[in-house]
Amino acid sequence: MANIAFFIYGIGDLSGGGGAERFFADFFEKYIKTDNTKFKVYYITDKDSFLHLKKVGKFNSEKQLLFFRVFSNRFKLYLEYLQLVKFILSYSIKIIHLPLYNISYLPLLKFLNKLPFFCRPKIVINVSNCYLVPWLSDINHPKHIQTCNTYIPLFNEIDVTGYFSWYENFISFIKNNKFKKSPKTIYAINSRFSNMDKFYPDTKKNHIVFASRLDEQKRPDWFIDAIEIIFKTNPTLVSDWKFILCGTGPLRINLIERSKKRGVYQFIEFKIEAELQHILNHSLIYVSCQDYENFPSLTMAEAMASGNAIVARPVGQTSYFVKDSYNGKILKEDSPNGVASTLMELMSNLSETLFMGKNSVEFMNTTHTYNNFKNQIEEFWLSVIASDKHI
Repeated sequence: MANIAFFIYGIGDLSGGGGAERFFADFFEKYIKTDNTKFKVYYITDKDSFLHLKKVGKFNSEKQLLFFRVFSNRFKLYLEYLQLVKFILSYSIKIIHLPLYNISYLPLLKFLNKLPFFCRPKIVINVSNCYLVPWLSDINHPKHIQTCNTYIPLFNEIDVTGYFSWYENFISFIKNNKFKKSPKTIYAINSRFSNMDKFYPDTKKNHIVFASRLDEQKRPDWFIDAIEIIFKTNPTLVSDWKFILCGTGPLRINLIERSKKRGVYQFIEFKIEAELQHILNHSLIYVSCQDYENFPSLTMAEAMASGNAIVARPVGQTSYFVKDSYNGKILKEDSPNGVASTLMELMSNLSETLFMGKNSVEFMNTTHTYNNFKNQIEEFWLSVIASDKHI
């Protein structure tokens, strides 16, 4: 049985987002309690990150957690590198798996590349940014240069053994571009899960939820605009429902002002909730308006596990999560008008909405399960190990 370590540090406040951070913490906790696994898994993180995860209901124990100290002095890089090497040697770590990547990891990864082959772990990176390929591919996008500066050095300078991604477009991007460092394994996942110990249908209320980080690509403004359209079209219908907009981010203050100008502030509850089961378990409809992708949104998975009908835009691999008219509705018109008309359809037909919510739970119980995801990530890790005879 090979030893693997998730490695993530610098996690900030998760009350308004952090899907990948939450997901891998859930998976780690569940995996170390599972019998007959193919690997022993550790989780390397810093104390502040651990506390932020605790605040959103993660990590009930410190079993197989390794605490990594983040330094701020001139010896920062060397001290952090020595810690990481100590963990690798002390716990015979064969694979370092990064649940997230950002530019701050690059110097440490360069150091790991220089370790002798007999003690150098394989590096694998999870790609969870749905906007990565669109921003890398579009030279006119305002974040193109920033994204290139973050990822192109990774592709050209680091011996990454494998990439683990939910996105087929990332697999195609890596295969179709000639970077200096070619990964031996690229794995596309088609499943995920949510922690259904906490997310399940409870006493349902006429609540419609939008929950995400409040930034431009998530399009929370569409949600507010749709509420205005519904109010103008059928004010009686709106009065029977509560709209909840949950999250933090740079647009939060503007969204509150927008709702006041549109005359719908009284219908919207703006919330910041660390543990979304308190909201999603009681709601009937979950709305996603983001630009690039809905799969594998952790919040959407939690909404499905909680028995919500899903309203989503026709983007990316959304069909992996939402089957039109089965567990939700894919917008026919990709606009706030489309959101409004779809919501009015569901709000006016409660029996259909409840039926779709039940199908959401069924979908999570049969397709997007812990066992399905576990089997895929173990298959990936096995392929990483098989790619090098020294492991």
